[in-house]
Amino acid sequence: MRNVLIYVLFVFLFPACQNTPLERALKMAGQNRKNLEQVLEYYRRNPADSLKLRAAVFLIENMPGHYSYRDIRWQEDYYNEIERAVDPLQTTQYNKEVIEKISAGYWEYSNDTCPDLHLLKAAHLVDHIERSFEAWQQGEWATHVSFDDFCEYILPYKGDELQIIDNWREEAQDLCRGDLDSLHYCDMYKNSAYWAVAAVNNEIIKANRLPYPYEKINCIPIQRIRTLARLPFGSCDDYALLSTGLMRSKGIPVAIDFTPQWPFRSQGHAWTVVLTNRGKNIEFPAGFANPGEPHKPDEKKAKVFRKCYAINKELEILNEREKHVPYPFTNVFIKDVTDEYISTSDVELSIPSKFRKYRYAYLAVFDNKSWSAIHYGKVSNGKVVFTKMGRNCLYMPIFCDREGVVPFSSPFIINYQGEIRRIEADRNKKQAVTLYRKYYVSTHCYDVAHRLLGGKFQAANKEDFSDAVTLHQVTKFTVQSQEIALDTMRNAYRYWRYCSGEGQFCHIAEIYFYKSDTASAVYGQITGTEDPAIADTDRYRREAVFDRDPLTYFNAPVPSDGWVGMDFGEPVRIDHIWYTPRGDGNDITPGDEHELLYWSGNKWVSLGRRIAEEPVLVYDNVPVNALLLIRNLSRGHEERIFTYEKGEQVWW
Repeated sequence: MRNVLIYVLFVFLFPACQNTPLERALKMAGQNRKNLEQVLEYYRRNPADSLKLRAAVFLIENMPGHYSYRDIRWQEDYYNEIERAVDPLQTTQYNKEVIEKISAGYWEYSNDTCPDLHLLKAAHLVDHIERSFEAWQQGEWATHVSFDDFCEYILPYKGDELQIIDNWREEAQDLCRGDLDSLHYCDMYKNSAYWAVAAVNNEIIKANRLPYPYEKINCIPIQRIRTLARLPFGSCDDYALLSTGLMRSKGIPVAIDFTPQWPFRSQGHAWTVVLTNRGKNIEFPAGFANPGEPHKPDEKKAKVFRKCYAINKELEILNEREKHVPYPFTNVFIKDVTDEYISTSDVELSIPSKFRKYRYAYLAVFDNKSWSAIHYGKVSNGKVVFTKMGRNCLYMPIFCDREGVVPFSSPFIINYQGEIRRIEADRNKKQAVTLYRKYYVSTHCYDVAHRLLGGKFQAANKEDFSDAVTLHQVTKFTVQSQEIALDTMRNAYRYWRYCSGEGQFCHIAEIYFYKSDTASAVYGQITGTEDPAIADTDRYRREAVFDRDPLTYFNAPVPSDGWVGMDFGEPVRIDHIWYTPRGDGNDITPGDEHELLYWSGNKWVSLGRRIAEEPVLVYDNVPVNALLLIRNLSRGHEERIFTYEKGEQVWW
């Protein structure tokens, strides 16, 4: 009876609803309006299809803004060629080059996009709705899902823009099923969306996939579910789209969440969430771990958004009113879900009078090179409120116009307690800062730094070191360059070396020997354990320790007591030694030109350029409470903002 009443109301009220989102969408469809009206008419005929009619209305009225390639024929050729060419047994680099070569032949077609309102045919949309309802109402894994959640987690005909409009639901239904069909025999697994996701995801994991290729593939995005399922690697966006198609085709409620920009490094990240039977969304990186398993468990997040099919009305208005909208807010199909992940705070800021012409403001984080917007707020009565901001992050308040980013207030930090601390350089108070790095210590550095433990610095006058004197032994874990101060009254020695500890393979990146009367490092003839018998010898030979490239290191052919050093030709007195562990190349590098900058007003101000003589730089007269940035102008690309607190660099 309830369904009949809904149907009757729709039939009588529909003709009068001329200004509804549905009517707006139908008008925008132009010549394709007939196809969309056929879908509505198909479901209006049968009162029992009232929910399907509501689903059709949902899809059509939220279709404005969704777009695809106008001609799918070249997409099909492109994806088919990739499927034939990639080889799971080859390296990631090999397959990347193959895909890039194929993609180069299709770039000319990739700019021809078209609104979905102009493309979707009635038969395709009806078939999609029918399969979606079958997966929801007759399937096992969405018995807990409401109609509203069904519309976002199962119903959409695409997981992301430019996904090819094809019959992916039918094709993906039998892909990567694993032991999905047997779960209903266990009462603990029966009807469980969580265990259904695990079953499918385990099949993706078993596909002998390689790790994410962190370097970007220069190709037209691969957005066909069937093709993604056959690739031996992929980006986080690829895996998120793949898992969304695989899960939804089987009636498992999932969505894609993403952070547009990490607040502590470059790039953003995407992953998948499953709406579990408990009514909670649980995240998982498809193809690598299952829901509930650790997934970037302690990385800071500033904002998290969910990709939706429905239009975000706030963002729709923002895009209608503003000419210059930054990524990701040109996409009106996202919603803020930050508070599902982390503790958050709302921030209210005053707008200086000279900036009152702007209607929207943004908060940005540093992406290693510039400021990247991660949230928006509407300006009202000279103020703006930014909701649900992640804590322990540094933010820059900005406007966006045709000139780009326009900072309008000083950067600030939201601490763990939700308190705001402004970072404003006090040029009346100065301090000296000692700098060892231009970028924070990553897990990569930490994981290999132990290779120096137990190593010894020795000197001798006999070539075989039978008379060796141990000057220093590495007993403390370290991840950055270290100085060894020596007794200048000690005897002079001809041979100086580093000898590795047990099982460490002599993994040391750089050694610098200094005499008391010289500002720069001194050199002799390089000597040591024989070079390793590996292909990439230039990076791992003995010479790598003295090539002043911190990304290279000596990889000895023996696990213990491998050594590298210098023969100075005659006894010399070394005043001090600097050494650099194997790492990421972001230590201060002797011989390279560096520049320290601080933020003042709305720009970076230089505190001077210097060529480092040692793996450390000391700058005097640095304003207190300043936001700082140290750049290596000679090499490298990673750099990170920091404050200087209690004698240390604190990275943001």
